[in-house]
Amino acid sequence: MSDQVNTGDVDEYTALVGREFPGGQYTIEPWRAWLVADVLGDDPYDPTPHPLLAWMASVGGKGLTWDELFAWFGASAADGPMFGEHRTTFHAPLTCATYQVSGRITSFDRKVGRRTGTFDIVGYEFDLRRAGEKVATCWNSLVLPRQNISGKDAS
Repeated sequence: MSDQVNTGDVDEYTALVGREFPGGQYTIEPWRAWLVADVLGDDPYDPTPHPLLAWMASVGGKGLTWDELFAWFGASAADGPMFGEHRTTFHAPLTCATYQVSGRITSFDRKVGRRTGTFDIVGYEFDLRRAGEKVATCWNSLVLPRQNISGKDAS
């Protein structure tokens, strides 16, 4: 196993900070809000959609697939990417409506752990707008392992 990590790609990936997602739209339908509330043990008859739907709308309207996002950072689903952190900030109440989704990459950090080896943390955020009004901002991070199954650096 190599103790050396290829850092040439770090500058390339850091340069992606600020890159915009294609974006799109997502409609929170009443039936979907009902199902999500029911699955989560919330009141499915409450007319206010569960806050989880803000995240679902943001990733559902990002304008590209997960595989395409991973590829921006030289990764794939086969590498075992993991969901990191999440934070949603509401600026207005969530309703069953159509939302415009826009987003961007906000950070890139390469880390090396004694037990985990080399991995990258990618921060990204999405804004949800309804009729031009910002309703929510969803910030997330992805953890991208940079070791393959044999333990050799893939980066």
